[in-house]
Amino acid sequence: MNRENIDNKYKWDLSLIYKNDEELNKDINKLNNMVEKFILFENHVMDSSKTLYESNKLYNDIARLSNKIYTYAYLKYDEDMGVSKNKVLLGKIEKLISEISTKISFYIPEVLSYDYSLVKKYIDENKLLEESRFSFESLFRIKEHILDKDKENMLSSLEEIFNIPSNTFDMIDNVDIKLDPITKNGKKIELNTSNYSIYIKDEDRNVRKDAFNSLYKYYKSFINTISAVYFGNVKKDNYLANVRHYNSALEEELFDDNISVGLYDKLINTVNSNLNLLQKYIELRKEVLNLDEIHMYDLYVPLVKNYEKTWTFEEAKELILKALSPLGETYIKDLNNLFNSNCIDVYYNNNKKSGAYSSGTYDTLPYVLLNYEGNFNDVSTIAHEMGHSMHSYYSNTNNTFEDSSYPIFLAEIASTVNEVLLNKYMYEHSDKKDEKLFFLNNLLETIRTTLYRQTMFAEFEKITHEKEKNNEVLTSEILNDIYYDLNKKYFSNAYVDDNIKYEWARIPHFYTSFYVYKYATGISVALSIVSDILNNKPHALDNYLLFLKSGGSNYPLEILKKCGIDIVNDDTIEKALQVFDDTLEDFIRSRK
Repeated sequence: MNRENIDNKYKWDLSLIYKNDEELNKDINKLNNMVEKFILFENHVMDSSKTLYESNKLYNDIARLSNKIYTYAYLKYDEDMGVSKNKVLLGKIEKLISEISTKISFYIPEVLSYDYSLVKKYIDENKLLEESRFSFESLFRIKEHILDKDKENMLSSLEEIFNIPSNTFDMIDNVDIKLDPITKNGKKIELNTSNYSIYIKDEDRNVRKDAFNSLYKYYKSFINTISAVYFGNVKKDNYLANVRHYNSALEEELFDDNISVGLYDKLINTVNSNLNLLQKYIELRKEVLNLDEIHMYDLYVPLVKNYEKTWTFEEAKELILKALSPLGETYIKDLNNLFNSNCIDVYYNNNKKSGAYSSGTYDTLPYVLLNYEGNFNDVSTIAHEMGHSMHSYYSNTNNTFEDSSYPIFLAEIASTVNEVLLNKYMYEHSDKKDEKLFFLNNLLETIRTTLYRQTMFAEFEKITHEKEKNNEVLTSEILNDIYYDLNKKYFSNAYVDDNIKYEWARIPHFYTSFYVYKYATGISVALSIVSDILNNKPHALDNYLLFLKSGGSNYPLEILKKCGIDIVNDDTIEKALQVFDDTLEDFIRSRK
């Protein structure tokens, strides 16, 4: 469908950011003038509390305006990537921001060249600096890991080399991939990475098996290459951790968020202590699917037939507003306002970016890109993305620009809370047995693939980095064995097919090391929040709204503590696993 044929009420209105090119160019000129003014502070940033305040304010104003301009450009591009004008604009803005980053790069090293005691003295002298206290505190935490100027310049010059593993994997995983075709109902089907997720869920077991084997035949053919690439990535991680004086690559990754390795280990240990629940679920799968044994290609097929109902976008909005009503009148009113703000791009059009996301800036409402077709998964996607949007909205309206951006560690909590509430609402308002089973299965799979699966990935990363640190060469055999053994441990009562040992080789997140654990902690916190709110735990709702309003005003664990969750010391992860077990029991009872 051409974009012009879609009703405007289903398209986002980017004129709310810039009405025309004249307004955009005015801000670009303003940004360039700000940068020229800012570079005059070089070698004078710390002259006084006044110069520190003025330079810091201008530094953040540049970031704020850059973000607004860039967001407009990429939203414009994503709505129709076939419009050459949009592509040219995005390229122009990306080049501009790259040039600006180089011009203002002196600021952080210059501030860090002084003792934090001087910064604290200036903050005490100048009340206008008080709102930047946390930013400076978190900045100076990393000072001991910043090298001298020559070494930092050297590392910066090696950035392109450091990105080789990730870029090489992307080429293998996207550009060059060719899978053997499969057969369904006597017809030959071209299998690719996009439709694999459809056929691994197929009711026909032979189709699932063929899809599974076709996919991993490809990764097997490249396993030595991918192993060398991944080994290079692990060596890079450990090298950088060493030269920056961290005890490990894991410690370095967690450091910015002020999270200890102990939490990472706690997640792995807690999940490992509850693998019996996962194995209980595998037994249920075997029974429901009427199989003698469960294979790896049987893990994704739905236990009940798909939920066929569809909703118009208007119906989906009303459904979500009802489902999220436990979050209180204020939240629902603000959510409804966002729904009606002309900031959602609903339907697919030719050359539109695929998938869905929430994005925006400090100076705009959050924008949401969808490719809505009307099934339950699409409705759930709306709830998910609006969770991000509400988190951003509350963060922006309750914090300064410096403190408004929440860290990735917290990013998936609000979106998952919305998904879980929607799923529970659908379960409670379904009067058909198969429908109830569908939503129970949906929650079970969400927890299995997010809490158990991502923790298994996290465990793989920890093992591989530790082995390389101990000077072990990560050959394809070693990597395959590590991953295969983890699957044997997690799925001890299933038939662990030999080809599953190649699965690690297709996980792109492994090139952003120690990222995936955040999915597991995020769903644990979200499930705990939902449980507390629905059980009317005192202050649970107020604490959650406080969380949404906290932005990045403190370290993530401190924000959670203020909201009543101490994931390091309490039983948040155990509670999430208990939800898994309770849902499992509900499914068993509902089948009878």
